[in-house]
Amino acid sequence: MLSDEEQDRLDHAIAVLSEHFPNYAVAVLSVENELLSIDYSSWRVGRMLFRDALEDMEYEKEMSREMAGWDDWEDDADYE
Repeated sequence: MLSDEEQDRLDHAIAVLSEHFPNYAVAVLSVENELLSIDYSSWRVGRMLFRDALEDMEYEKEMSREMAGWDDWEDDADYE
């Protein structure tokens, strides 16, 4: 649950977003990944933007796992 001050800040941020962007989606999560608030310009836009964001985060997670193994490379004579 958001405090009154946090809700006021969120309302201001959403007002700025909606003034400058026709399509937006905002989700506020707690440290424990609990959904505290969600807002979007329309249901379809919110669904699309959140889906794209989840796909981007999954891609970044995969890249991080892949890159973690890069330091295990041995010097190979083929690359000299």
